[in-house]
Amino acid sequence: MKALHKPKIAAKLFVSFKPVGAIILGIALLLTAVFGGYGILAPRVAEAANNGLALKPLMGWSSYSMQVYSGNGAWITAAQIKAQSDAMHQKLQSHGYEYINVDAGWNGSLDGYGRPVPSTTLYPNGLTEVINYVHANGQKFGLYMIPGLSPQAYDADLPIYGAQGCSMRDIAVQPLTTADYWGLDYKIDFGNPCAQKYIDSIADLFDSWGVDFVKFDSVTPGSGHNDTSIDARGDVAAWSQALSARGIWFEISWALDHNYVDTWKQYANGWRVDWDVECYCVNTALTSWPNIARLFPDAAIWWRDAGPGGWNDFDSLNVGNGAMDGLTQDERRTAMSLWAMSSAQLYTGNDLTNLDEFGLSLLTNDEVIAVNQAGRPAHPVSMATNQQVWYANNGDGTYTVGLFNLGASASSVTVNWNDIGLNGTASVRDLWNHSDLGSFNTGYTSVNLPPHASRLLKVTAAGGSVTANDDDTGVKYTGAWQRSYNRGLGDYQDDVHFTQANNDAFEYTFQGTGIELITEKSSDQGNIDVYIDNVFKGTVSTYNATRQTQQTVYSASGLTNGTHTIKAVKKSGAYMLLDKLRFFVASPLAVNDTDPGIVYSGAWSLNSARGFGDYQDDVHFTQTNNDSVQYTFNGTGVDLVTEKDAAQGNMDIYIDNVFKQTVNTYSPSRLVQQTVFSISGLPSGIHTIKAVKKSGTYMLLDQLKIKSPLIQYNDTDSGITYTGSWSLNSNRGFGDYNNDVHFTQTNNDSFQFAFTGTGVQLITEKDASQGNVDIYIDNVFQTTVNTSSTARQVNQVVYQATGLTSGNHTLKAVKKSGTYMLLDSIRVTP
Repeated sequence: MKALHKPKIAAKLFVSFKPVGAIILGIALLLTAVFGGYGILAPRVAEAANNGLALKPLMGWSSYSMQVYSGNGAWITAAQIKAQSDAMHQKLQSHGYEYINVDAGWNGSLDGYGRPVPSTTLYPNGLTEVINYVHANGQKFGLYMIPGLSPQAYDADLPIYGAQGCSMRDIAVQPLTTADYWGLDYKIDFGNPCAQKYIDSIADLFDSWGVDFVKFDSVTPGSGHNDTSIDARGDVAAWSQALSARGIWFEISWALDHNYVDTWKQYANGWRVDWDVECYCVNTALTSWPNIARLFPDAAIWWRDAGPGGWNDFDSLNVGNGAMDGLTQDERRTAMSLWAMSSAQLYTGNDLTNLDEFGLSLLTNDEVIAVNQAGRPAHPVSMATNQQVWYANNGDGTYTVGLFNLGASASSVTVNWNDIGLNGTASVRDLWNHSDLGSFNTGYTSVNLPPHASRLLKVTAAGGSVTANDDDTGVKYTGAWQRSYNRGLGDYQDDVHFTQANNDAFEYTFQGTGIELITEKSSDQGNIDVYIDNVFKGTVSTYNATRQTQQTVYSASGLTNGTHTIKAVKKSGAYMLLDKLRFFVASPLAVNDTDPGIVYSGAWSLNSARGFGDYQDDVHFTQTNNDSVQYTFNGTGVDLVTEKDAAQGNMDIYIDNVFKQTVNTYSPSRLVQQTVFSISGLPSGIHTIKAVKKSGTYMLLDQLKIKSPLIQYNDTDSGITYTGSWSLNSNRGFGDYNNDVHFTQTNNDSFQFAFTGTGVQLITEKDASQGNVDIYIDNVFQTTVNTSSTARQVNQVVYQATGLTSGNHTLKAVKKSGTYMLLDSIRVTP
């Protein structure tokens, strides 16, 4: 191969003058509007490269931004690579960064088989010495290549290593044709078996050196040639075959044509979606805001295509070096938020030896990194304005939400729960500031967000339902599915996925207590087999003589509160469609600090009527180090909620007597109802959480939230029998489970529910208009409970029975006084 450094930089100077994306997008939208029905789109479910790599987006460092910034190749010398490796090891590696990727210019000549030889000037002790150094730091090493065959190798007709009788002139396309954007190499004829052997020989060489990653640049269609005049798809397939067999990550670049995304997904572990992020401002800046802002429309196009095996590549994230970045602090945070939310490859192009404090805080925020590594790419509610809401449904009752002000003046940005498919109250956490912002009924607004600024939030449903659209990245399609959009037929978000092949299927994994499959019914549709947790549940018909959209064709309720999978398989009819899925999230069990089950050890006191916004307006506190609090619960996880304040410090957390971590409850200003520790995924059963004061003037406990395995039944469940003049009140916006209640105003009206288990909880609202309710278990009177409260309180456990004989039981409740009696939900202990 040629030495690529200088030609690549010269070529890349041209990229900012190629605004082709808007033209392509406009044409795509026009075609969609004209052909809105079935069958007009190519299948959109090609699997990402199935080589066991790229299960999560890559994290690391790339040399190219600093190469451009300095205007020379000094940033890929042995000494510089080692310095960056050491800096990553010291500052970033504990947060997941592990790749050191060397870009153009690393090679010096060719060997006798037409394979690249590392520069002896850059690597006087050999490149393998540098690779070994990187590996010794616990990191992985990457190199850069481009398509084609070197003219020098062709002119000399060099033999191909390990392929007797094969030489370079055998594998060149005739007449000689350029293979790349810069016209450096000749196009290879992959119809000749010798061509694959040549690529294999280079891959073998890289593997022997210890290379873990290859960036393959100037891939077409893309790279300034969004046609097949220079077509590198054969090179991509050949390199993919060679590298996959050797466990080497394969990344393709740049500005790839989205019309060929299924090819990129089939062969690559990542793909660049736009031009270089660098501004080519030598010795002035690494990037600029316009080069960040243009990625938002790219992300809106490509988000559906990313997932385990292959990810969207936004290029280097240059947010760590302060003024050198070429961005304001708000713009730096916005860039990191976009990369994180998009599950884009998270590699920085900064000088890692010179990270400023703000940049280091961005690159090492573990809550933000977790968003990136979760692999749920976000998408916009709308691109119609510069005040944008982006979101991803995480499938567990939580959403990642980004609020972006891309405009030039301060503006408020609002996320409405209905716009993201959330029905009910939700809590909001600021991931950058590690602070809980409170509970909100219908949405959240960031007021007067500065220009180019953003908020990155975690939104958690407090019960209610969560909707996943058919294009949600959590839905896994098997077979020849296609997406049809802009149909204008009344589908949810105006799109569906469809297939015509029997035995094609989709699966969706969720965390909740129930799920509904919602689709269209029509005369050209037939039967679907439905499975929950791989157990066949029944065959449902989606046939109807006339078209009916948004029809619930299958519903499951009363599932154990945990992780479940729904699978649906096409059995008959011309088409099977998926419009959306709606699953139901159980409310966490709130345990106030005054609960008698909490054991305080030491000199604890109760502080009530504080007026600061604590849960139930009280906390327990101690001033003595090594005082502790302990609680035993039945569940799969727990959150510890307290206040943060300048007078507070560290506490040690133990689960089941095993130390988990030290959490810091210090904040320069008071923050109430802060989740300072959270754990989930514990085996269902009995566990203990213990917290020990280690420092600070005070340690406080406000509440615990238990993630329970209880089965939750909504008031609309078919197993509940209402006697009397009951009515359903929906969309109340008060935070009820599933955002609805049943109610009656008539004394002696009742409801009854038969269940199988060892315990039951009655959950309702407390309010000034409500009164007493008589409770019966198995037709035996138990107690009268008071549901009156001076202020409205939702999701209240007003009655609980435990220790019942395992088997069948009946819960009955009878209205005795007050204006209203309400039922919200019932929880059963299996």
